[in-house]
Order: sequence, then C-alpha cells, then structure tokens
Amino acid sequence: MIGKAFRFEFWSVVIGGLCVFALLPITQQAGASPRPKAVIETGMERVLGFLRTKCSDGQSVAMRYHRVEIEKIVSEYFDFREMAMRSLGPSWKQQAPDKQQEFTQLFKDLIFNTYIDRIDTYTCSNEKVTYDDEALDGNHAVVRTRITGYKGNKDIPLEYRLSLKDNDWKAYDVVIEGVSLVNNYRQQFASILNRESFEGLLKRMRDKNTEFK
Repeated sequence: MIGKAFRFEFWSVVIGGLCVFALLPITQQAGASPRPKAVIETGMERVLGFLRTKCSDGQSVAMRYHRVEIEKIVSEYFDFREMAMRSLGPSWKQQAPDKQQEFTQLFKDLIFNTYIDRIDTYTCSNEKVTYDDEALDGNHAVVRTRITGYKGNKDIPLEYRLSLKDNDWKAYDVVIEGVSLVNNYRQQFASILNRESFEGLLKRMRDKNTEFK
C-alpha cells in the first residue's frame, strides 16, 4: 500500500524537520543569491513562526486545521515536481505532460495528507535543530542538520537535498537517519508498476488521498 512502508515515527520526524527549527539569524549580502542553508533556515523559520502564533500556554496545535497556510509556506521551498519525477523514476519520461502534472499533484497531496493528517498536533515543545553544514556541487546542494530533544531521544540526522533552478534553491528530498523519502516512494511506485499500469498507480494514489478526507 502506498505510504505504508514509512512507519508513523518517520513522519513524526518529517514534521519536526519541517516545522521545528531554531530561529537563527541569517546574514546575507544585498543582491546575493541566498545559500541553500539560508533557504532552509528561512523556510523553516516561517513555518515555526506561524505555528508558534497558534500555540497558547504550551497547548498543541491541530495542524490539519492550518493545512492551507502550512502548505502554502512549504510549497515555496520544496520542488514537488522534481520530487515527483525522481520518485517515479524512468516511468516519468514515458508519460504525457498532462499525466505528469496529474501525478505531481497526487504525489504532493499524498505528502501533505500523510504528514499533516497523521501527525495531528504540534506541541510547541523543546526540539532544537543544529545546522551542521552545507555541501555544494554545481546546481545541487545538501544541507545537513540534527534534531535534538525529539521525545527525549538521541540526535536525529536530517538531510535536505536541493537543486538550483532559475536562481532559486528548492528542496527535492528529505533524508532521515539515512532513509530517503524519494527513494522510499520510488521503490513503492516501481513495485506497483511491475504489476499494474500507470493508470492503476494513479487510481491507487487517488484512493489513498481520498482516505484522508
């Protein structure tokens, strides 16, 4: 089943990675393109700032009620078309543009449905993020971070993979403790496509998204 291979805890960490980032100052020269690390920091600061405005005396935030706002912010920093293309693998080029667009939207909906509806609340707790480094390789970059204080557990490594398009850095994959979101979905989609048609995969994705409504 699509999405089932990721255990609940994985998505708990994803939401932590997306929303629980320290408010770090960002220094940038006027007119200079922001570095990948600064892009990640800025995006997560915006999400965290939004969630904190919804917190009251340490109470939880029911994230599903703020989906539109969260999705709007996150979408500015993630390239969901790139994520969808990499997740589908070689089958991507075999599809017509309209089918690529439909797959991308279904994939994006699946991501948001999974981590917003299944991870019901944000508790405004004590998680912190350490930004270790960034590595640049042409138009690609990796930003490595660590989440500390998540449910009292040890540090959790969280890695963002980004690409540069039209002078903007956007993330296309999240790797948590060595597990890639894109690779995980690519394996699931490939398994389905070995047994069914592409239309069958789209139907599965539609059905999965419908379950969240």
